[in-house]
Amino acid sequence: MNKKLVVDILRKKTHHFLNISLVIMIISLTMLNFMSSYLINQYEMINRDYLNNNNVKVLHINGKANGSSSIVPSDSEAINDLLNTEALSEKAQAYPVYNLPTIFDEKMEVGYSVMGVSEELAFLVGEDCTLKENSICIQGQAQDQMELNIPIVEEKDGGYSSENVKLVTMNAESGATSENSILLHSIPDNNQAYMNEGQALAILADMFEESNNSFDFIKETQLDKVIVYVKDTKDVDTVGKLLKEEGYFTSYTFNSFENFSVNISSMNMILVILGSIFVLTSIVTAVLLLINFIRIQKKEIAILKLNGYATKDVISIYTKLVINTLQKVFILTMALFLISFLIEVMPITFTHFILIAGMNILILLLTVLLVYVMGIKKIGQLEMMELLKNGKEFE
Repeated sequence: MNKKLVVDILRKKTHHFLNISLVIMIISLTMLNFMSSYLINQYEMINRDYLNNNNVKVLHINGKANGSSSIVPSDSEAINDLLNTEALSEKAQAYPVYNLPTIFDEKMEVGYSVMGVSEELAFLVGEDCTLKENSICIQGQAQDQMELNIPIVEEKDGGYSSENVKLVTMNAESGATSENSILLHSIPDNNQAYMNEGQALAILADMFEESNNSFDFIKETQLDKVIVYVKDTKDVDTVGKLLKEEGYFTSYTFNSFENFSVNISSMNMILVILGSIFVLTSIVTAVLLLINFIRIQKKEIAILKLNGYATKDVISIYTKLVINTLQKVFILTMALFLISFLIEVMPITFTHFILIAGMNILILLLTVLLVYVMGIKKIGQLEMMELLKNGKEFE
């Protein structure tokens, strides 16, 4: 018995309901593909711009309402104690940031605006910055050795001046930018550079070695701000609210919005739920259409059995017919999606294309399985009288 021939005959003489089902499935799957592409783009945008963006996880503190309005180095310790008291020490950490007087290259031609930050925050400065000991991260190319002139600051007439310099050799890393999470505002062409906190304080001590002021006073005058880094975006609002209640002047991305981080996380969840609903709807639609088609085929199934085909042969024939039909659905659907990818109708990347193609394959495989269990196998095992009782042959 040539089952392949029977499949070909059935495919050529399919009921018009199957053709209608084919069109509906192609439209349904195409809509799912476009909707999935949009949802994936939205999901990636939210993660890139908000949930995984370090800029929104950094809170800048440059003053306080209690006592002196100026921030001091000990405030970073006070904030960390506060975070620990509120069981937030594992979620956020405070770090002082120092702004050093300008240093120059060995020829005294290029000035560098240097900030001292914790080595733990090197990833906020730039991808290639490590802020290791005896190193400086600059915007230019990395250098094995870089000689820098450190001005020796003198206090004159209530101000600062410098006539002498100290030559210091450091390793130069590349990757520092004028726009990153450490800075609130970008300053173009300012040769911004960074070194770790310990290194910055050592340089600061050299700069003010002739000063009559205590080093604690110098640290306070050169402290730019305290920043608090929050590990998870959803905790930013909580930490920000706590700092405001303690009288700290804070600036951060979510500062002007109420529960913004929570809303962003909720939006991400909504996108995932919507995507799941669209996938389930497509599967249910395809399964119901194909099961209805199998029910319409009861007469043909009875004829096959009358011609000597066993139940397992009938089941095999209709399984192949359904697979062939869904192959056609997949090819036509992906052809439409490929055209939209090539002409850039939707913001689709190649990765998105492969991901959505894989999703289509999984949907169609699951559809075949459900149709087989709920339709083909169930109807194919019916007795002859059951197959014919609603047809004219039975009458």
